[in-house]
Amino acid sequence: MLGSTRAWREGAELELGPPGRRAVLGLLVLAEGESVATPDLVDALWGDRAPRSAVNVLQTHVKHLRQIFEPGRTSRTGSDLLPYSNGGYAVNVDAVDVDLMSFHRLVAEANDAQRDESQERVAARLGEALGWWRGRPLADLSALTAHPRVVSLVAKHREVLARYGDAMIAIGAAADVLPGIAEAAADQPLDEAAQARLIRAYHAVGRRAKAFQTYHEVRDRLVEELGIDPGPELRAAHAALLRDDSDVTVASARSRPAPRVPRQLPAQPHGFTGRSTQVSTLDDLVPASTSGAVTIVAISGTAGVGKTALAVHWAHRVRDQFPDGQLYANLHGHSKGGPTSPIEVLAQFLTALEVPAERVPVEVETAAAMYRTLTTDRRVLVVLDNAASPDQVRPLLPAGPACVVVTARDRMTGLVALHGARQVTLDVLSPEDAMELLASVLGPKRVRAEPVAAAELAKLCAHLPLALRIAAANLADHPHRGIDDHVADLRDSNLLTALAVQGDEHTAVRTAFDLSYAALPAETRRLFRLLSLVPGADVGVEAVGALIGAEPDQAARLLDRLAGAHLVEPRAPGRYGFHDLLRRYAAERAETDQDLRAAQDRLYDWYLGAVDGAARLLYPHMLRLPVPVAEARTPAGVTAPAEASAWLESELGNLVAAVRTGPRPAAWLIADALRGYFWMCTRQVEWLAVAEAALAAAEEDGGARERAAARLSLADLYFRQSRYREAVHHYTHAQLVARQAGWSEAQAAVLGNLGCVYWQSGRLDAAAVRFSRCLALSRGMGLPAGEAVALGNLGLVHWEMGRLAQAAEHYTLALHRYREIGSHYGEALNLGNLGETQRARGLHAEAAELLTRALALHHEAGNRNGEALERSRLAATFLDLGRRAEALDHARTGLALAQETGDPRTEVEALAAFAAVDLALGHRADAVRRYRQALEVVRGTGDRYPEIDILLGLATATADLGVARQALVLAERAGYLGLRDRALSVLSALE
Repeated sequence: MLGSTRAWREGAELELGPPGRRAVLGLLVLAEGESVATPDLVDALWGDRAPRSAVNVLQTHVKHLRQIFEPGRTSRTGSDLLPYSNGGYAVNVDAVDVDLMSFHRLVAEANDAQRDESQERVAARLGEALGWWRGRPLADLSALTAHPRVVSLVAKHREVLARYGDAMIAIGAAADVLPGIAEAAADQPLDEAAQARLIRAYHAVGRRAKAFQTYHEVRDRLVEELGIDPGPELRAAHAALLRDDSDVTVASARSRPAPRVPRQLPAQPHGFTGRSTQVSTLDDLVPASTSGAVTIVAISGTAGVGKTALAVHWAHRVRDQFPDGQLYANLHGHSKGGPTSPIEVLAQFLTALEVPAERVPVEVETAAAMYRTLTTDRRVLVVLDNAASPDQVRPLLPAGPACVVVTARDRMTGLVALHGARQVTLDVLSPEDAMELLASVLGPKRVRAEPVAAAELAKLCAHLPLALRIAAANLADHPHRGIDDHVADLRDSNLLTALAVQGDEHTAVRTAFDLSYAALPAETRRLFRLLSLVPGADVGVEAVGALIGAEPDQAARLLDRLAGAHLVEPRAPGRYGFHDLLRRYAAERAETDQDLRAAQDRLYDWYLGAVDGAARLLYPHMLRLPVPVAEARTPAGVTAPAEASAWLESELGNLVAAVRTGPRPAAWLIADALRGYFWMCTRQVEWLAVAEAALAAAEEDGGARERAAARLSLADLYFRQSRYREAVHHYTHAQLVARQAGWSEAQAAVLGNLGCVYWQSGRLDAAAVRFSRCLALSRGMGLPAGEAVALGNLGLVHWEMGRLAQAAEHYTLALHRYREIGSHYGEALNLGNLGETQRARGLHAEAAELLTRALALHHEAGNRNGEALERSRLAATFLDLGRRAEALDHARTGLALAQETGDPRTEVEALAAFAAVDLALGHRADAVRRYRQALEVVRGTGDRYPEIDILLGLATATADLGVARQALVLAERAGYLGLRDRALSVLSALE
């Protein structure tokens, strides 16, 4: 009832039929055992528009409901479940379990605990009561939304949420409920109790500045909108802040490690010159940014005028005044591949702010809200370079006492009008500053020796910094040549007929480009032209070697020559990038190259071969489209899984850009080769971008196999996000297309993945059917990789059904297959699962050995998520062996790793393992807190098996029969026989 209307019999969900029938059931259950008269049912269903046949329709609905719930009942016998009583119908509450009644029972138990002044029991009961809620009551029946009992239930839910928040604050667990309290306060901006609760929660976790800010915002809102001052509850919360009440628990905040401070600024620009007026204007922003509001400045000016240099120079100048960090992003407003999307930048910023990549939202609004929340109390400096428009910038504006510097060719009047941004317009350098810039490159003596020629050179370059640097770099390569000679070349140049327009910045830049380009050797000029084909913002030496058909050493020498001429710029060791204008110039120069297409093919073949080579090291068992290259070209130094993972991480920006903007076949092939990497690290933002681009390319130009592979990637992403409906949609579509293509391997893979969806959502029989079909198909086609995956998945089903011997058998068989194909990832996975199974069978020493080997493989591959999982399992195993110190060490490390990686399922395992260790060490309160925290996390995933497991741990820690019974009911409904037996054992012990 508490959510969409659903029912089960013996663990199998029942099909309740059309909305009208479900509404009848909903109305009867809402009455909680009382009879509902027929006229009242008709009125609730139809109101004043009841048809003549209303009573007959109602009776038909009741008849069908009885048939659904009591299939063995004959028509002549009365219904035990929905009896006719007192001129109406009722639900026999002794014959069914109803979440609504469990909710009321637990709230009543919380009321008893409140009278006994046991806040821990109050919090426990209310938390369990809220755990029954899956949404608005009867959420699928809009006709009953305004029914008095539904409205009353919604109000009751809000009340229980509030009481739960108060209880959790009282027992020192405010951090666990702060997000829910903040959400409730946002929904009720004028509710003083909700706002006071939020202030107390912020105070309890040590965020006093945020608590004060919230109080002042609420006070102003009440005065402005209602004309009243804060009431006693708000004043009390404020008073506690003022005296910093020593009774408030801040242990949870103190126990957290200090956050890492992001330092993302590019290197200080060499030889920065002039701009004293603009620097002074920017300096004035620093005091303004301490007021609590965001301070924004927009630096605008023509291309090449030095906007980035000014922004970065000033950011380095004041960075110590922003102790919470500096964030930087190039928004590529005028780049080849188009502007960077806000969600990509938000993903970068959130990761820098210690949000694990797996938890970065893929929706801009959600990610922006998380970003604002994380920056609310932080004094940060944000540099948004090369913006295309105000709309690109707005989602990237932080909250709190931050300063934002935006550079753009546009004046950003939208930011000025709506956000109070201050404008700084950048013009060309003054003659004096231009001379100083030339001296910084050529040396003061050389400029003093030819002051007139130097001034003329600056004039011909229109005093534009980019043109001056390139012209000076060209001269610096010829130390015995006079500046006057170079000026003569500029005057006499026939490379551009437009040179006559003196003072034109674009002409000046182009002329400087032309002369520097013409001074290069032919092979260096060719490299410069071909670099315009690079898809991303920068490129590595090996890729450049592939681009020009040369060895990396030769490519490195040519790149150094270009960097010396300021035609490319070093971005990181072994990586180089372009200024946007230089990229465009190179592309224009490359238009007449005869080998342009061949160079592009070489580059994308190298990317594809390198990704395929990394995939073979990391996840050889995963299905992939065949790569049409002679052999996998693993990058230099990449010989092991950990190195392959690190290379993919460093090259990911280029690979994503290649999928988006490259040739069609490369797009879907690189995207498909990356699917296993994304599965391992769950970079959701990049995964979604790549999968959608691959699907668009495949649907436009690809065949059935390419379309199936793209659908498979999207489905895998949705599965990892626990969005099972969307996952099933794309898996089903992929299966249909694979069948059309006659691609049997893909059909087997999709069957296995569909089985995973059913397994994860608790439908074990449906999962087993699909895993078995996948196994048969793989064996029939002679596919050891598919066989390995299916065997391991069947082991999972047997584990959850409580068939431990069969689970161990399947894991062992899968282990042999993974070793045959050389998949260290699959081997580690099944070693861990086998170790967990042997532990459950009482073979603790063997389990410890298996888990230690799994841990070593995960660590070697750089798979921190797998390492976190195995450490948590080892904690439980060492606890069984009586090695408590080692158990505690593994539990602590496992939880820290799990929280870093951000996978909620791994975090749940880590919290449960740590709670078990706490309980064994006599730290009962810590154990209860961790179990509750795990329960909150697991309910966000919708995974039933670990939820029941956590409930059993919580029941043991709290000696709570109600929680144990709840776990038993859930285990029986889902068919988790092993958990059912555990629940019976826990109940027996507690009774």
